Amino acid sequence: MKFVGRPRTMWVIVFNVALTTLVAASVLAATRADESGPHIPLSIAVVGDQYSAGVQNRSVWPTLMAQRTGWSVSNFAQPNAGYVADGQGGHAFTYQVDRAQGADTRVILIVGGLNDTGLSSPDPVGIGAIDAINKITLGGRRALIVGPTWFEQPIPEPIDDVADAVRQVAEDAGVPYLDALDPPLLTRTQMQPDLSGPTDAGQSVLADRIAEWVRSEVSK
Repeated sequence: MKFVGRPRTMWVIVFNVALTTLVAASVLAATRADESGPHIPLSIAVVGDQYSAGVQNRSVWPTLMAQRTGWSVSNFAQPNAGYVADGQGGHAFTYQVDRAQGADTRVILIVGGLNDTGLSSPDPVGIGAIDAINKITLGGRRALIVGPTWFEQPIPEPIDDVADAVRQVAEDAGVPYLDALDPPLLTRTQMQPDLSGPTDAGQSVLADRIAEWVRSEVSK
């Protein structure tokens, strides 16, 4: 991840990632301790975009995931949001994380990034990802990140760029990252006719695939 012509920002980013890594270790230990109790369901807050908020859907994957796993899932996703994209205002992932901090959850799961593909550079996406992850770990929660997904190959370059920026930040901070592009989690037939978001069948697929990954991460 390059931050051309921004040396001061680069040092801030390095410091923030190091701090996040230290805090994440203690959060991970606390999360595992909580999950060891047989009667305490996993509690998750979802931060995301229209794929998680729903587009003409009868149900969305966070709700389906809760129903199928027994986990407690709170959905804070907003349409047209991203690490930088702010939707109608106050909808960017960092603001969703602020609201999710008020929920009684151990894990904050950020899913998405497609709405950040219109930027001339992915650098602000990386900065936004650092900000969101720092808030989660410093707030005593555990962060999990699912990158943007798509529905066909080849993946458009701007989507790859966003995914690479978020992946790099997650790896540097020691935060689990699910690559949702290789392979894409969805197919074209699981998308709405206007490609604005998943169909109900697509939401069901997302619920199962994301739940499977989350289960594998929290059990480590």
